Amino acid sequence: MRRIRLTTAVLGIAAFLALGGTGTPFVWATEIGDVTGQVLSTDIRAYVNGAEISSLNVDGYTAVAAEDLREYGFDVAWVPQERKMVIRYSGKKEVHPLPIQKTTQPSGTKLADVLYTDITAYYSDHKIPSINIGGRTVIKLNDLSAFGSVVWSEKERKISFTPNADDAGWFTNNPLVVRENGTVKVDDIMIGDPQITWNGEEVGRTIDDLPMLNVTWIASMLGYTAKETEDGSLLVENGTNGFILRDGDNHVDLIWFGTTAVKVELWKQPVKQDGKWLLREPELKDLFGYESVWSPETHLENITYRKMIVEDHGLKQRVDNYNYIVRVDEFLQGTSELPFLGLEKETNGDIAHAPVVAGGMAEAIDGGPKYRMDTSIKLDLGTNRMQLRLSQGKRILFDSEYSVELPLRELTAILDQNTSFSSGDSTRLLKLTPEKAYQEISSSDMTFSGTVDRISGTGLTFRMDRQEGDEYVQEGDPVSVPFEGDRFTLKVKLSEESGMYRVTAYSRVTNPKGSFQMPVAYWYIQKTDPAKSRHL
Repeated sequence: MRRIRLTTAVLGIAAFLALGGTGTPFVWATEIGDVTGQVLSTDIRAYVNGAEISSLNVDGYTAVAAEDLREYGFDVAWVPQERKMVIRYSGKKEVHPLPIQKTTQPSGTKLADVLYTDITAYYSDHKIPSINIGGRTVIKLNDLSAFGSVVWSEKERKISFTPNADDAGWFTNNPLVVRENGTVKVDDIMIGDPQITWNGEEVGRTIDDLPMLNVTWIASMLGYTAKETEDGSLLVENGTNGFILRDGDNHVDLIWFGTTAVKVELWKQPVKQDGKWLLREPELKDLFGYESVWSPETHLENITYRKMIVEDHGLKQRVDNYNYIVRVDEFLQGTSELPFLGLEKETNGDIAHAPVVAGGMAEAIDGGPKYRMDTSIKLDLGTNRMQLRLSQGKRILFDSEYSVELPLRELTAILDQNTSFSSGDSTRLLKLTPEKAYQEISSSDMTFSGTVDRISGTGLTFRMDRQEGDEYVQEGDPVSVPFEGDRFTLKVKLSEESGMYRVTAYSRVTNPKGSFQMPVAYWYIQKTDPAKSRHL
């Protein structure tokens, strides 16, 4: 991350305020990452919306991570382009408390430093103080007193925040939102040969019949800076995204917050002429992600650059289903090309790419998104390394590398098919027994049952596999289980041998090209030795 130098204004630490006060002291810093305070262990318990939440003692005040509030009835959005965190409460989200992180250190023990950050925090439209601890945005509960009730109990060593209800506005259940917040137009660029001009100023050259624009000029027109670095490269960036050009090289680094996110290849390398960097106009269009229209009659080109911000409302990092779904809601005024969503999963060096569906919202609610993108990828049990990137052309709008945990013991049996992808007509499972995928039994007898909807075919097909090493090997032949109205029931007898078994339910899928079997549910049965179980 880039280090941004600010005006020096170092002040002394003000006297601590009482817990019931309306504000908390802070320290002005000169640079991002400067130490402004200390994190101490505490015996105080914090509650938000009636549920306990992990908390920290920051210079004597109880603080919580803003991101954790997502599980306590709040919508929390990180907006990288504006470097701000926005917290909203509507009463529409259920509370799902996170596990409480506790320390064995005596109360008052230093655990970490508080670091200065240029990220700003907002509660709805109101700016509130925030700090950085371990890369997370942390806020003090006292600073939320204007938006609800903050109550301190000395006897119970407990502080509670209960927010005021606010049902105004549109809230999303999806992790990413794209908003268009302005446009930049550069009209009447005269594409001549050899000169390319704009308002009488030379802004490019036609070289070998290819129109090439002055990169520094177009960058400044679109709100970017362009400067040569010590190694002779040209860095083009706007504080969030950008790219690096190298003389005589058709490979470009795409930048996200000062770090190379990916390298891409251009059709033609940049040309450095008379101290100016020139690049083929279609390449610039792709790198900046703008739209352009050229008239062959007038030789005039008009450019429209749409400013976009992305809100990260929380990419799921712990799930209970194989299908990992990411949706993007788009509030766009109108664009010839929608942003592209790329989702990848890495397993042992192999990369799996998720398909994407995008389209207009035919039944969009008032104030809701105009477009929506939808993607889904199948996870592996355990830890999954993910890469998600949202881009307009090659302009990066959002980039994140993260891990998603899929614990076997939390896995639901039904494979979530709630995506926009459709291979054809299939049976939808409504309710299953057992509901959870992981089961431990000592008996060999098991029963699988459930109700179905949107039926395809006459029944389901069940297959049993037994784990051998890292693989599952089929046991016996698949069994067809007919529907009885909207229900089905299957009684099976497992092998007497202990071990891990996997049972998969398949639905028939039909489309104009034919039909095939698709998995719709999984169960993992850990069969124990009955003799050993009696002695436990």
